[in-house]
Amino acid sequence: MTEYEIRIKRDDMPPDYVGRVHKWAHDDKAAVLLLLKKRPDANGRCVFKRGGTGRIISVTEVKDNNE
Repeated sequence: MTEYEIRIKRDDMPPDYVGRVHKWAHDDKAAVLLLLKKRPDANGRCVFKRGGTGRIISVTEVKDNNE
């Protein structure tokens, strides 16, 4: 399994807020689904499991510095 960092913007936070979430999953799509209630719609809007709406900015794989 791989660790992914997901950067998000939430509608219920200030406009300059960018959240970061770390999830462990087999691939980046599975990591995003761990964060959401359902898949993002066509324009990129999504509903988070903990409530609220927003947008996913990026999904990046976290590299271990010890390797």
